[in-house]
Order: sequence, then C-alpha cells, then structure tokens
Amino acid sequence: MIAGEHVILRAFEAEDVERCYRWMNDPNIVRTLKTRYPIAFQNEQEWLERAMHAHANERHFAIERKDDRAHIGNASIHDIDWVSRNAWFGLFIGEPSAWNRGFGSDAIHTMVRFAFDDMNLIKLRINVFDYNDRAKHVLEGRGFVQEGKLERDFYREGQWHDIVILSIFREATT
Repeated sequence: MIAGEHVILRAFEAEDVERCYRWMNDPNIVRTLKTRYPIAFQNEQEWLERAMHAHANERHFAIERKDDRAHIGNASIHDIDWVSRNAWFGLFIGEPSAWNRGFGSDAIHTMVRFAFDDMNLIKLRINVFDYNDRAKHVLEGRGFVQEGKLERDFYREGQWHDIVILSIFREATT
C-alpha cells in the first residue's frame, strides 16, 4: 500500500471488477478517458487480471479513501522507460460521491511521490483532453505544466478533440 493524506493506492483485487466495470461503462467517466464504451464485463475482467500481473514497465493501483477504505477510483503508471527514467500515468475517480472532494488531487500527489521517491523516475506525463478543465486545473495546481498539444487527435461525440500533454519533473516537487 502507498498512503497519501486522504487516499491509499493499493494493488487490485479480483473483487474490484464489478466497480471497474460500472465505471468503465459510465459516460460521465469515459468522456475523460481515451476509451470507448460499452465494455463487456469479460473484457474488464481480463483487463483487471492483466493489471494484477503487470509487466515490468507498468504499475496499476486501486485508489481507496483512507478513512473507510472504499475503492473510489483507479490509477496507473505505464510505459515506464527505466533508462530515461520517465513514464506516463493516468487516473480517475469513479465514485461520484468522491468527486470534487480532493481525492483526485491527493491521488496525483501520492502517485508522483511514489514515482519519484520509490521508483526513482525523474519525469511523469499525462494526456488530458483539452476540454477537461477540472483535470487540467488539478494537475497544474500540483505543479504540472503543459508540454505540448496534440490537435484534433481524438474523435468522439461527432467532433475532434485536442489532447494536452502535461508533465512534471522531480525537481519541481522538491
């Protein structure tokens, strides 16, 4: 377990599949992810199984509230380049009751601290839809800066969307 102030990042368990399936079929959540719904239960079950036995270049976590240990979201560090010491990451808070309460911000802070202090990485990056102002605001508040923009990179809901690349370096957190 990796503890933050208000969240815990823990390994996935098989029992997490129902929640993950529900979240990955919720249009309010999926619109912030580069995935398309609906996702079959079996597909989510297979993804979770792979996440529980991740490759060396990825780490996957369930996000829990620290106070009641409720599973409220998912996070991952992926495409880890152990030579260049950088990686991509992603996360979402799936439980609506946990939205806008600081859990996402704390999960970001906890993941960044883990990536830099325990994994010895020096840079983390994340792709965010340009229309996701809430995510951009939280990430920028945690020290991330926009490093680039992929224009008209993703087609959804009848229109093209830009993706911004936000990153943070280890020295920005010290």
